[in-house]
Amino acid sequence: MVNADAVAEWDVLIGEWDEIRHGYHMGDAPAKVLECARNLEASVAADGPDTALWTLGLVLIGPYVIYAHPDAEAEAHALKAMGAVEQALGQTPCAHDEHPCDDIDDAELDNFRYVLEMLAHPEREAAGEAALTDDELWPDDDSDTWFERRMTREIWACPRNLAGFARAFTEV
Repeated sequence: MVNADAVAEWDVLIGEWDEIRHGYHMGDAPAKVLECARNLEASVAADGPDTALWTLGLVLIGPYVIYAHPDAEAEAHALKAMGAVEQALGQTPCAHDEHPCDDIDDAELDNFRYVLEMLAHPEREAAGEAALTDDELWPDDDSDTWFERRMTREIWACPRNLAGFARAFTEV
């Protein structure tokens, strides 16, 4: 059974992270980054079920942290947390031939909100609903990206995928 309060909390966080990504968050953005990094570290240490959400949340707000340098403590903690993800999950075996971390570009980060929403709403998958059904979210061209109906919880939450994103984050 899905905890409605937890899902609502994720929805609020995802909205705030998206605002930070786009540069119009009215709250204390460095504090949100620090909170995300701390929660990610705790989740990795506990092998928690929300590690994918915290990791990809930090990926979403990463450009703000790394390029804007809003707060040295938040930046250092974010890098440390992502290092912990790579260390803990990087050697995990999986059966996937490819992962989103292998070929995603910065422009596609604008769609990360939808990945996070998919991960935060397991009830949609359990009910047989597509994570993303709004055709307006998809480009009209024939390009093949990870956001074009190839999104699955299994692929995005794969430890190797999370470690790949964490590695890319720390290499910036």
